Amino acid sequence: MSKRTNDSDAPESADRPTILDVAAACGVSPATVSNVLANKPYVREQTRQLVLQKVAELGYRASRAAQSLRTGRSWSVGLIIGDISNPYVAEIVQGVEEVLWAKRNNLILCNTGFDADRKMAYTSSLLDQHVDGLILVSQSFSEEEARALNLVDVPVVTVNRACEALKSDQVGIDGAGGIRAAVQYLAQLGHRRIAFVKGAASSPSADGRYVAYTQAVRAHKVVSDSALVVQGDYSMESGSIAVRELWARGAAPTAIVAANDLMAIGALGALKEMGVDVPRDVSVIGFDDIFLSNHPLVRLTTVHYSKRDIGANAARLLMRRIEGDRGDGPRAVTLDTSLVVRGTTAPPRAVRPANGAPMAKTRVKSMRAASKARPSRRASQS
Repeated sequence: MSKRTNDSDAPESADRPTILDVAAACGVSPATVSNVLANKPYVREQTRQLVLQKVAELGYRASRAAQSLRTGRSWSVGLIIGDISNPYVAEIVQGVEEVLWAKRNNLILCNTGFDADRKMAYTSSLLDQHVDGLILVSQSFSEEEARALNLVDVPVVTVNRACEALKSDQVGIDGAGGIRAAVQYLAQLGHRRIAFVKGAASSPSADGRYVAYTQAVRAHKVVSDSALVVQGDYSMESGSIAVRELWARGAAPTAIVAANDLMAIGALGALKEMGVDVPRDVSVIGFDDIFLSNHPLVRLTTVHYSKRDIGANAARLLMRRIEGDRGDGPRAVTLDTSLVVRGTTAPPRAVRPANGAPMAKTRVKSMRAASKARPSRRASQS
């Protein structure tokens, strides 16, 4: 199959200005033009302004291939994600892209679908393209995979999942603190049967959220029952299935905490189909605060944190490594979480005041005040 090529698509168009043209127009050497474009400090300001003026007038554009040969950099970063359909991921990608764009770096996005073979194939392809570094979102490499890919000298930052094989920089959230806040809030409302929908079985962060749930249940002396725990996989469908399984077990709770918002929204759908009113009969809390959660038809109480800040922090950590700061050990950035109370939570019927509102409103105010007093993020060395 042939491909039509316009003259303007050719890599070396006859009328495309070169660095030699810019140098001639300025009366300086090509090396001086190169130094100006590379923002080198040892060029006189008058010369710098002249070169930039002629670059604009001539429409000169530096060849990225030539820059790569000169600097040893591709000016590209690979971003490997597990599920491109998850709204949570989209906000992280936005944060990454904003930082990279400010430094005029390209972003190459790869979606693995949590398939190990695709993850390896995409990573190998990115390395063949000589990307300057990698950001892994909810992805990791085993010792064997890291050796096969020869990732020793490649800057890598992981999001959510640590990668012990690489001892890479990491960005995460206080997920355990978010789950504890959710259970505490429900316990304060008077709930004693609080169910939990777990995240993906292969996810360390999901394990951490489940452990936090069990700890909070014991701390607040609410019912501890394995029948109240259902395995999910972070999908909306698994949230719906989890609710039906709880009722099939005869373990109907007065409140449900889901390990992410998609499962919580799936749970809301199933409860509606079953004729169970939220929050009159059952309260529901999610985790992530994706944009859908604040929709007027959803109004989900959930655990909030800035997904965009996660992506931005990951990109900043990676750029520091790419630009030469590789002297110390792995860095870790952990963002705080806070509970956002909306319309899917209320006191259970047994302890609800006559009008139902005053107790919930008082709790919401105190919870929000506490969250505002907390710092937005913290950084730690590990």
